[in-house]
Amino acid sequence: MIDIFLRSPLPNTLAVIVLVALIFTWFISIVRGMGENSIEVDQGWFAKLLPAFSVLGIPAAIDLLQTKGATTFYAAIVFLVFLLNIGMPILIFSRRTSHPLVQDWYKWSILISAIGGLVVAGYLTFVESTGAAIVCGPSQGCEAVQNSKYAILFGFLPVGILGLAGYIGILAAWVIWQFGPASLTRLASLSIWGMCVFGVLLSIYLTFLEPFVIGATCMWCISSAVLMIILLLVSTPAAQEALAITDE
Repeated sequence: MIDIFLRSPLPNTLAVIVLVALIFTWFISIVRGMGENSIEVDQGWFAKLLPAFSVLGIPAAIDLLQTKGATTFYAAIVFLVFLLNIGMPILIFSRRTSHPLVQDWYKWSILISAIGGLVVAGYLTFVESTGAAIVCGPSQGCEAVQNSKYAILFGFLPVGILGLAGYIGILAAWVIWQFGPASLTRLASLSIWGMCVFGVLLSIYLTFLEPFVIGATCMWCISSAVLMIILLLVSTPAAQEALAITDE
C-alpha cells in the first residue's frame, strides 16, 4: 500500500486529508442532525467547519485552472464556489453585513455548491459517454483514475453519471424546499440531507481508492468530494430542524 501511495505522493496526500475530512463530516453530520439542539451557523465550532474544509478544494481547483480550453472555465466555476464558501462564513462571523445572501448563506450554498458539482459531474459524464481523453492539471492522475475499473460501479454504472444524477436530485429537492408547497418543504430538506449523506459515503469509498489502491488522484474527483463535504455541512442545520419539528 505504501508503494502505491508513493507513486504520486503530493496529490495522494491531499486525497488522504480530504478522506479524513469526509469521514469526520459524515460522523458529525449524523450526530448533530439527529440531535435535539439546534445548530448555530453564525458562531461555534460547527460553523467554522465550512470555511475550514472548503479550503481543501482550493489546491485541486488551482491545479485544474492550469488546463486549457473549456476545462479552465469549468475549473473557474468550481474555484469560485470554494471561495464563496470560505468568504461568506467569514462575513457571517464578523457580523459586518446583514445582506440576505450572507445571512442565509447555508441555504444558498446548497444551490451554488450543487451547481458546482453539476459542472464537475457533467464534465466527467461527457468524458465517460464520449470516450474523450480527460483533461487534468499538472498533478496528472485523472487518466489513471478514469481508466481504472473503479470508475464503473457494479460493472455497469459510471461514477460520473451517478454523480450527475445525485447533483440534479439535490437541485430538484432544493427548488421544492424553497418554492414548493408547505407540505413538501420538510421532506425536501430531509431529502437533500439524505442524498448528501449517501454522497459523502460514496466519496469516502472513491477517495480511499485513489491513493491506496489506484495510486493516483484525480483533481476533478477531489473537487467533487470537497463539494459533497460542503453540501453535507450546509444541509445539516435544516435537516436537524426538520427532524426536531417531526419529533414534536
